[in-house]
Amino acid sequence: MQMIRQIIIACMLLSLTGCDKLMEIVNKQQANGKAIGAACRHSGRALEDCYRRNTRIPKADIFAGWKDMNEYMQQKKMDVIQPPEDEAPPVAASKKAEKHAASEETSVEADKAEH
Repeated sequence: MQMIRQIIIACMLLSLTGCDKLMEIVNKQQANGKAIGAACRHSGRALEDCYRRNTRIPKADIFAGWKDMNEYMQQKKMDVIQPPEDEAPPVAASKKAEKHAASEETSVEADKAEH
């Protein structure tokens, strides 16, 4: 009986150590969301743009970071830093789109020739 009790206690202690790792992962995700929100505010992006660009991140975490950075920027009287332009689509993707458009034009011309 005493041995079973010790085994149960040992199992419970081992399972509780996993909770720390789980909470560490959750806290890291929250910190990432706050960092994204802060970066959006610092670059002058609207909250809606930030949400749209980061759909996998919880909106509450983004908002918390955005709000913290907004308060910080107002206290320190900081200006917004303009974000860089959005990247153009990769060359390979644009070439595929051009080929697709060219094939559609050819099929439209062929249809006109038949009529």
